[in-house]
Amino acid sequence: MATKGGDQNLDTPIEEEGAPSQGVKRERGHPEAGNEATVDRDHDEPSKKKVGAPASSMYPMTPTSSSLMPIAPEPIGHHLNLPMGYGAMLPSGGRMQPMDSMTQPRVNIAGSNNVVNIGCHVQSATSIFPGGVRSQPSASLEVVHERVRSQHSASLEELKQKLNRHLKMKYSRLTKQVQPIPFLKDKHSIDKVFTEVGMDYRPAGDDTTWQKLKSHHDIPTGTIGQSRVQIIEGDAGYGKSMLSLRMVHDWCTCDSRSPLNNVDILIRLNLRQLGGSKSIYEAIVKCLLPLDSSIKESDVEQLLRDEDIRTLVIFDAYDEYPDKDEEGNFVSRILEENLLQHVKVILTTRSSCIPEGCDRLTAGRIKLTGFDDHAREEYVRGVVTGGDEEATKKIVTQFNTNSILADICQSPLFSVIYAHSAHKAELKLDFGSVTEFFGYLVHCFHDHEDNKPQTKATAEEQAKFHEFRDNHDELDKLSYGALSAKNQQQTWDKDKFVTEVGEEFYKRYIDIGILVAEEVMNGNYPKQPNRYKTEVRFFHKLSCEWYAAHHLFKRLRLSPSSVPENLVDLMDPSDLQHVYRFACGLDPIVTPRVLDLLKQKKDCDRLAVLCALEQKDKAGDVLDTVRDLVSRDVLISTVHSRLLQRTTIELVQLACQHEIPVSCLRLESCFRRFDVTNSCIVLESDLRLTNMKTVKVLHMTQGQIHGEITRDELLWLLQTCEGLTELRAYSNSILLPLSIPPETIPPDLERRNINILFDHQHGLVYRLSFEHGQWEIHSHQSAGGAFPLEVAIGQRHSQLQQEWRIQELKMAAEAGVTISVLYLVGSFNTVAENSQSIILTSGRTIPVLQTLQRLEIEASNINQEMFIKILSYVRECPQMTSLFFWKSQLPDVVDPKQIPSQLKERRLSVYSPERGWLCFGTGRWKQ
Repeated sequence: MATKGGDQNLDTPIEEEGAPSQGVKRERGHPEAGNEATVDRDHDEPSKKKVGAPASSMYPMTPTSSSLMPIAPEPIGHHLNLPMGYGAMLPSGGRMQPMDSMTQPRVNIAGSNNVVNIGCHVQSATSIFPGGVRSQPSASLEVVHERVRSQHSASLEELKQKLNRHLKMKYSRLTKQVQPIPFLKDKHSIDKVFTEVGMDYRPAGDDTTWQKLKSHHDIPTGTIGQSRVQIIEGDAGYGKSMLSLRMVHDWCTCDSRSPLNNVDILIRLNLRQLGGSKSIYEAIVKCLLPLDSSIKESDVEQLLRDEDIRTLVIFDAYDEYPDKDEEGNFVSRILEENLLQHVKVILTTRSSCIPEGCDRLTAGRIKLTGFDDHAREEYVRGVVTGGDEEATKKIVTQFNTNSILADICQSPLFSVIYAHSAHKAELKLDFGSVTEFFGYLVHCFHDHEDNKPQTKATAEEQAKFHEFRDNHDELDKLSYGALSAKNQQQTWDKDKFVTEVGEEFYKRYIDIGILVAEEVMNGNYPKQPNRYKTEVRFFHKLSCEWYAAHHLFKRLRLSPSSVPENLVDLMDPSDLQHVYRFACGLDPIVTPRVLDLLKQKKDCDRLAVLCALEQKDKAGDVLDTVRDLVSRDVLISTVHSRLLQRTTIELVQLACQHEIPVSCLRLESCFRRFDVTNSCIVLESDLRLTNMKTVKVLHMTQGQIHGEITRDELLWLLQTCEGLTELRAYSNSILLPLSIPPETIPPDLERRNINILFDHQHGLVYRLSFEHGQWEIHSHQSAGGAFPLEVAIGQRHSQLQQEWRIQELKMAAEAGVTISVLYLVGSFNTVAENSQSIILTSGRTIPVLQTLQRLEIEASNINQEMFIKILSYVRECPQMTSLFFWKSQLPDVVDPKQIPSQLKERRLSVYSPERGWLCFGTGRWKQ
């Protein structure tokens, strides 16, 4: 779900509006707070303070300072049998209060300020002890217990409503203060700036199947999905936090389209702020509730542990959670079902930081794929230009005509920043590398603050600001250290950070938005006096890579030996590719050294090319590297990240641009469609291949949806790929045209003698003959090692799908290929009068198949006449030995005289799960 501004600083202050600003933090669970339940954080179980001492006929009653009556020993049976008024703990956690004159027992339920009058009369203390004067109280204890439970339920509902009031007030403030652009201080409501982004969903237990989601309302929340945990993953700036905030907004406003209407309590916690927090209950109280709230941690625990309350917890920014590597942290325990097993969870994180406890069997996955053209245009029109069509078209055109811009602006955050900047600049911006683009963005941050009338600086201040813009060695060093550290914790304690960079530098970078300061829980409390502390971070991870790259290229230039040989292990290129790309773009002199470093890491050859491309001079050695890479098979797969897909596409396009042959390009389960209008191939990731004129061999399998390639699309592809010698598609996912009239085939295609192959999953390979415009069997691994052919024709199959399957059956039978089984799933209609073909509900016909061994039919109603017709067709298929009927209403008895004698001699088996086996001698069914 996209965001209109990517992952922003959505939760900055922890303090509520109107709270004291003197830095005084409320202490919760203070020893002087009374006798309410406290929480043992080592076990996450409530523990109760003992009041008074037990007393009974076994334990002498001794004077006590407690105002409660002494507690009787546990009676035989359920502890609810304890009589009222003796300081007993209720199962709910409530405590009996002292009675007025021993006549009106009262119960104080946890979380409630009200004392509940039970309304029964207990005659005396002696009546409740064994051997006492009276053996039973005058009122039924069952009635009393039911009243207690009823009062407890009402009190719990009241507590839930109070918690939700606090939560919705907190969420309302957050959702009305969204800041899409760090250097634009304007704040908007989430519903004004939120734009849907591309989303792919894979349910738990599925390794391969990704489904497209049209809206964030389609995200399974556990209330409608099968998985208890859903992981929303995406690169930095792809809108994970914005999406979680939109979901909170939908819940608060009771959006009728949202599945969250079924959720009783929704908790959203920004994990970046929760370092040192020992329990989810503590985090909720400290981060989401106002300072003067009477709700305690024990109250929150009571609500979250109640399995009748439908609770959804959203953990935002797991990749920035300070305690994620701490064993037994409360987030891990919840994810691994060691705590709050009934609570549904949505967790947002970068794709490179999936929790170990969430495997494919237990967690659903939602992958954010960024802005497509439609989403980008929707944002520009709705937020940037205010509906100005001319201005909208001008900005959108810039995205579409600059490959670098279109590439990096797949990220909603950078797309939004560029759109706002280009609209204000009113000029066309052109970039030849990622380094040029990001350098422009950094200048936007500085220039925007300088140009604000209300912050006009003196000449002396301007000079200092320019100095801060151009010289940032200490910030470079801190960034490099953060990214080369083991856990990449890209946050700093404010006081230490200011000591390193200086107070004025810090304030300037905070003002312009490159740095963000936020208040988080202090993990060292109570060793340190303050429960909260201020941390500093970059507005986006790519900014950290930008400044780290400055430090890297300076070290490589001045002292190459100071850069560790294992740098690629410390700063993994698959996660931090822009550090290396920026370094080469900032200083071309260090490029050879960067390339040497990347050669040490497997699968970094394509990244090395992209690093070289950051230089303005892209000839020479760079093209030699490209030539070597494309001399082998080049794979683009659905399992590859968008980054890897993008780098591979850039590699192919560079080769084609410089007339370098690409030996074989394989599009594995990632092809979506041909876009003839824009002359490109569109992948499932929305990335596009535009120039393929030097590709020699192209192999394709479809992505999420089985596709049909039209005659015009196929001819376009063959003409666009001027060097193509072989095109191979796979029939389990892609359907090519059933035939091509020879007169429509351009003469140059015939002269090129291109092999167009259609590869069937059962070993059959078909080749398109340009001479006849028809398909013919090209090869087949016969009985010595081939798969027998299995074909299903369903009622829901398209016209082309049915025609192709019938064509396969015909060609296989003519070539003597065994057809092990033919399934007719709801598609059977009747048999022709001459018994030479089966007629489908679509009107298409299946001829007699000489190599068919088994026929399975699913049809609702087959009377005796139709049954005999089917047997007559089977008689014409000499190798058929089995006939099965599924979910079919068959005649009770078949006239044996009408059954073809050849079938009796062939020993054909006829079976129906509902009827059993057909006996040819009697015409009856037997199990």
